[in-house]
Amino acid sequence: MDRERQIMELIRHNPFISQNEIAASVGISRSAVAGYIATLTKRGVIRGRAYVTAEENTALCIGGANLDSKAAAKQRIRPGSSNPANVKESCGGVARNIAENLAHLSCSVSLLTVVGDDQAGQWVLKETAQTGVNTGLAQVLPGEKTGTYTALLDVDGEMFVAYADMDIYDKFAPRILQEKWSHVAASKLVIADTNLPAETLSELVQRCRESSLPLFVDPVSSEKAKKLPADLSGVTTIFPNLEEAFELAGAARESEPDYAKLARAIHERGVPHVFITAGEQGVYYSEAPGDRPPLLIPPIPTEVVEVTGAGDAFVAGVAYGFLHDRTYEEACRLGLAASHLTLRTAESVSAQLNEQTLEQTLKES
Repeated sequence: MDRERQIMELIRHNPFISQNEIAASVGISRSAVAGYIATLTKRGVIRGRAYVTAEENTALCIGGANLDSKAAAKQRIRPGSSNPANVKESCGGVARNIAENLAHLSCSVSLLTVVGDDQAGQWVLKETAQTGVNTGLAQVLPGEKTGTYTALLDVDGEMFVAYADMDIYDKFAPRILQEKWSHVAASKLVIADTNLPAETLSELVQRCRESSLPLFVDPVSSEKAKKLPADLSGVTTIFPNLEEAFELAGAARESEPDYAKLARAIHERGVPHVFITAGEQGVYYSEAPGDRPPLLIPPIPTEVVEVTGAGDAFVAGVAYGFLHDRTYEEACRLGLAASHLTLRTAESVSAQLNEQTLEQTLKES
């Protein structure tokens, strides 16, 4: 392997590596490394600070990374009473889960998030990095508490109630996005959740629009979806569930929803691709302008163990399809396959998920 290739491998593995560290690993002087870096930068192979590499198949996830606690009830939940349950802690957060799913699918993926300078934050970043996600962009905020999410699941694996302590994301100021923009701009795809503050989401949408950079958005909840700017031109694709779709469309809740009408209202805000997840009915996909009719794509029949993380897996599956230049319809089916694999386990990110199982599931569905 020649020097240039060796240097690029080191940079891909750790974009924050110093020139002295590169020199020691390759066995040349620091000044020689500087010369290689200058050449690679001039050719556009490296962009911006921290040696951001211009690769064609990279994704950057921006948003939440939490410590999750899930209590699975052993019998029907009785409100106002003590309920026997199995409690498990794991890494969570929508953006973080999507990133880990993409790492399982052999994608090059980084995570831009904020955690506290506490044991939970250290553990979340360490565990996430071990899955193959680049966590070098994560910001550790002194004196802050890492986000936590606590869910109570009924005996069918459905969420009964959940509590989110995520005040730390109010500290994810536009300044952080601006400082890391060279890394954002070097990605083929950006995926964001709405744990970010409204002003940061607005900054992200605007910058992606100006840079023609594909941006996927997971609204997370109907309440958090309110933080998105009115003008969503700059968001390439959005993934609301039905409740979030009503919020984004500015429509009153209906017992018999008109998915086409909801999608049109979201298109009018500037989003060309809309995936409305509809539980057992599947996913309603619509694109604008209306060159082709909307699709209702049914789910893969699944014996559900637990629902937590299924939506994150769906977004990751669609992103995987996008990164591999699949059509949006096929990407949707990949998302449903990823969701199917996740629903069959008690894990928020299925250990069974990889490229082979995803493609095989798609083939058999």
